[in-house]
Amino acid sequence: MKFALPKHRTARTIASTLLIGLALTGASVAAHADDARRTKNTTTAAADHSSPRQGDRGESVKNLQRQLNTQGHRLAVDGIFGPKTAAALRDFQRAHGLKADGIAGSDTRTALAAGHNTQKPAPSKSGYYLQFDKNQKNPMWSKLSLVHDGKVLKSYRAGSGKGSTDECAGSEGWLPSGTYKVEGHMTDRGAGSYTAVRGYAIQLEDKACKPKPGQKPATRTNLFIHSEMRSDGTQAPDVPFMDDDIWRWNGDMDYQSLGCIKLTPTDIKDLFSRLDRAGWPKNLTLRVN
Repeated sequence: MKFALPKHRTARTIASTLLIGLALTGASVAAHADDARRTKNTTTAAADHSSPRQGDRGESVKNLQRQLNTQGHRLAVDGIFGPKTAAALRDFQRAHGLKADGIAGSDTRTALAAGHNTQKPAPSKSGYYLQFDKNQKNPMWSKLSLVHDGKVLKSYRAGSGKGSTDECAGSEGWLPSGTYKVEGHMTDRGAGSYTAVRGYAIQLEDKACKPKPGQKPATRTNLFIHSEMRSDGTQAPDVPFMDDDIWRWNGDMDYQSLGCIKLTPTDIKDLFSRLDRAGWPKNLTLRVN
């Protein structure tokens, strides 16, 4: 004997079946969505690791900080990609013609690796050269030496800048570190014309400074080794009630400069005399430590 379910039971059964099916379908869709989100997040994390940017942390950020420090920056190697690391990276990117977006992408990493792995040969100690040793505590007590075959022949007290050790501070900071080509020398600079640097002067090539994080790169120009004197090498008169006479050496304050190296009149004339006896060697350089 067959029994038929009441019509209202049949309808309820069908409705229940449909609801269960929809619930299962919805759960399946949600599970797939969760999987997709997890996959996307994993992909993004991998991309962030290969291209460090602000907010990232870890060993890849430490490596980036170490490489930036080899370019003259002074970052704490803490593995935290903060504003200072971002600023240093953008400075590096601008200096190398890269997009300054603060993200260590493939082009930036290639440039950093090239700079990090490039070792310049040590300067030769043969022949004559000038050496300027910076005094970090008191720039006005720095030292300029004439060296021959690695032996110091004579050293002189020298100053550079106006007391600032920021080599990118134009007219204030001292001479940027590096090796300079000596482009010329004269004993009568300024004869027949008005110029601040007069008399005995050694002209140096222009030099780019190494910017600190957040600082713009700059090139220092009009660099000399000189003193305070008139164009004929003599001292200007002492003007009463003036602490700093123009073209006259008045004392320690005259070791200050607009970024050049300054010696007393007696010392620069002694340096010229020694280089005259050496025949003013070709390819003479200045090495600034």
